[in-house]
Amino acid sequence: MTLRNLEALVCLALVLVGCGGHKSTGPTANPPQITCPADISIHSVSTPSQVVNFDPPAVTGGEQPVQTTCTPASTSMFPLGSTTVNCTATDASARTAMCSFTVTLSGFSIGQVTKYEAFGDSLTAGETGRAFLYAPLFDDVANAYPTRLQASFDSVYPGQGIVVINKGHNGDTLEMIDDTIRATIPHDRPDAVLLLGGYNNLSACSGAQSSPHACRDAIDAVGFGIRDCIRHIKEANAGVQFIFVSTLTPPGLSGSLRGDPNAIVEANSQIRQQVAAGGAVLVDSYSAFLGHEAEYVNVDGLHLTPVGYQALSDTFFAAIQATIPQTPLSRGAIRRPGS
Repeated sequence: MTLRNLEALVCLALVLVGCGGHKSTGPTANPPQITCPADISIHSVSTPSQVVNFDPPAVTGGEQPVQTTCTPASTSMFPLGSTTVNCTATDASARTAMCSFTVTLSGFSIGQVTKYEAFGDSLTAGETGRAFLYAPLFDDVANAYPTRLQASFDSVYPGQGIVVINKGHNGDTLEMIDDTIRATIPHDRPDAVLLLGGYNNLSACSGAQSSPHACRDAIDAVGFGIRDCIRHIKEANAGVQFIFVSTLTPPGLSGSLRGDPNAIVEANSQIRQQVAAGGAVLVDSYSAFLGHEAEYVNVDGLHLTPVGYQALSDTFFAAIQATIPQTPLSRGAIRRPGS
């Protein structure tokens, strides 16, 4: 074998074990590096959540292609409060780099009004409807309007310690509701009182035993009852800042407990007068329900469906937001979700 042939064989052997005589040792590029955007703060958000856009993180190095993901992603809905965004860069050799930043959405403070107490009858307690007179009833507390109202506060004003107390009691007339108010308000000292009642007073306006005279007295009793409730809330001198009084919702299209529609209209006229005279805030649930009776009122013609209780809560919530002053929260006043 000539020297030239030997050199050729050596060269071939070097090619087989690796270019230039060196074995492959993996990627030659440096591992990926990732740098996240700066923290983001958005103020005066008037909704429970908002779409947030942010620039993608800057990535250098790594074996191409390098994939970058962020969770939550840009253009996602972010809730009020602080949310951590975690970003990862992964290169073709499965090497990763991570970074994170914070997106903070601050909403509004609803003053110093944090304790709400709801008084009323079965429509405050959250009683369900019944298809016939002696069918069983129960309080669907999860869908009662005070419960749904609490959820709205928690969503729009998170971390502000707002609480809604349900003092509804099935079967109570306004006179009985007034007794509960006088016994409860001085002890509980709520910042705001919510009032819905009068349906049981108007039972004299329907059924076989009704008479025009008895119905007239019942309608007047609704007006007097609302007047007395407002007066006794104020006389308790317990620090109540706002009193929200609802009109009676319209009856359903049919049902064993369906009230007299005309009596409800007249009683609501009395309620409006007493609310104006007493310096309370009117919550016009009657108007909000008109045209939606089939959807909002249960089969017994009186109590509400879950959708109806949500609509009642929304009507109270809108009146509260329109009445109680709100101020933008600073970043320092925000709590992280769950804190």
